[in-house]
Amino acid sequence: MDRERALRTLGLKKGARADDINRAYRALIRQAHPDAGGSTAVAARITEAYHWLQRAGTQSPPPPTPPQPDQPSPATTDDSMTLLLPPGDVFIRLVEAGHQLGEVSYIDRDAGIVQVTFTADNGVVCQLAATVVTGGSATSRGDARVEFTLDPLASGLAPPIESVVNRLARMMVSSG
Repeated sequence: MDRERALRTLGLKKGARADDINRAYRALIRQAHPDAGGSTAVAARITEAYHWLQRAGTQSPPPPTPPQPDQPSPATTDDSMTLLLPPGDVFIRLVEAGHQLGEVSYIDRDAGIVQVTFTADNGVVCQLAATVVTGGSATSRGDARVEFTLDPLASGLAPPIESVVNRLARMMVSSG
């Protein structure tokens, strides 16, 4: 997510101040929250935009990170992936890719958790939980590892987790 998209999500223009952002968020989340009859996906997008703007501050956005042409594709295993990016960037890309895959049903930025509900190719509704891991040897160079679990929410078999992880990895790389 970038500043322009976050502002657009909250219905704000480029010069919005912190109090404008707070006011817009409170008004929108009251309408979109699932407890008020709204959509979980819409509430998650509003919350993510608000949190992104809070982290970025109200000043002009930092210059974009220059592309790293030698950056390899994500390294994936059956139920994890490693990206050579800061954990915060990985989380943002994970949320954006989750919206492409299905409906983001839960976001916890502090814990690095994103849950996505989607319908697999075989018609089974599944839930993919992804956690960005920020400690340990896999992240010693500033890269981040994402661990996944996949569960069917209806009768039937979930697809192989590695195929879902690889699909999500491709989406994350293309969103960068």
